Amino acid sequence: MTKADTSYFHTSLDSSGDLDPERFLLEVDSQFRSPELKEEVRWRLNVLTDISAMPDLLEASTALRTRLTQIFTAGGDEMTVLSRLKELTEVPGNDGKPLDLRRFLKRTRRTYSESEYRAILGKKLENTRVQLENLLLFYPDAEGDLQQLVKALQDLQTLMLDLGRKTQDVKDQEDKLRAGPVFRKYEELKSRFLKDWLARFGNIPDAEISGLTPEEIQKLILEHQRHQMTALLRTKIRPVDTDMTPHLSLHDTLEGEFKDPEFWKLANSHVKSGFRQWVLAAIQAFGMLKGQRYAFFQSESDKDQYLLFGLGVSSIPTIPGAPIVMVPYIKPFARKAGYLLEIRKRELGDPKEYHHELMHYVMPFLYAFDQLKEFRVSRDLIQYFNGRY
Repeated sequence: MTKADTSYFHTSLDSSGDLDPERFLLEVDSQFRSPELKEEVRWRLNVLTDISAMPDLLEASTALRTRLTQIFTAGGDEMTVLSRLKELTEVPGNDGKPLDLRRFLKRTRRTYSESEYRAILGKKLENTRVQLENLLLFYPDAEGDLQQLVKALQDLQTLMLDLGRKTQDVKDQEDKLRAGPVFRKYEELKSRFLKDWLARFGNIPDAEISGLTPEEIQKLILEHQRHQMTALLRTKIRPVDTDMTPHLSLHDTLEGEFKDPEFWKLANSHVKSGFRQWVLAAIQAFGMLKGQRYAFFQSESDKDQYLLFGLGVSSIPTIPGAPIVMVPYIKPFARKAGYLLEIRKRELGDPKEYHHELMHYVMPFLYAFDQLKEFRVSRDLIQYFNGRY
């Protein structure tokens, strides 16, 4: 691998947050062709997912993450990387003794303690909630079923957090939920999302997609994501794997409710629809498969320019149990003195100067996406933003 190829793994190594196994595997898949190498990565990532939920294995989890990222930041050809992976069979445990990773390979035979089971279930519940918010946005026709699942997840979490209840009661409730029609509907919608993704970004006919297995769908999506990332790099922008959850509040101008009258005063319905569709397409293509409500990009020609595509909450529902309404937005950033700084209205007093600054940071990304035929950026939006610039 070249130095550029290891940029994601350097980011993972330097980050203090959780490692995203799916994104890590996607990066490996985009750079290597060896099925054996990918399988060697996969089972170790599965082990990392398991032990990261176990408080008594915190040091082992950190050591495994570090070793995995170091293997790929060190560079080398496929045979070299594969050799390093095969040597990674042990990491130091919390007691200082070596922990054999291979003992976690037979996952179906693994017996968890009650505290481990509840910790793992808590992570599953959180992941499902994130997926639900995404599905509610893209499939409002299924809101009734999905809101039933939201309520069922709340009930299960309440039961899980009650340490006075037997763990077997929690497990029985989880099994009952998974076997029920509402959870099956949720699983069907997740599959539908993947198929819709392929139909749009892979340009594959519905008849062909309908005959694919889930494994074949995932494989095709990975291939098309590699193509998208390569195409983005040719247009001088790239996805950045940085935790942007602190920045998921709406932007004060570039948001889907169009509350800045000065900026949007000449925008017609085609411009506004084009803006919303651009944001949603970017998040669907690069964020949703990882369970995220955002996608983050960096300019390759000016590495101090960034753009976040996000989904934010415009207001908290006043009716208990009412669905949260998500609003698409974009948020430009500049890196100054080592910090990511938002381009915000209050930093620039003159509205004309502020709007020009916004467009200066947005336009390179708009042009880059416009060169990707799968995104079909609105002509009306491009013309409007050009006029603002």
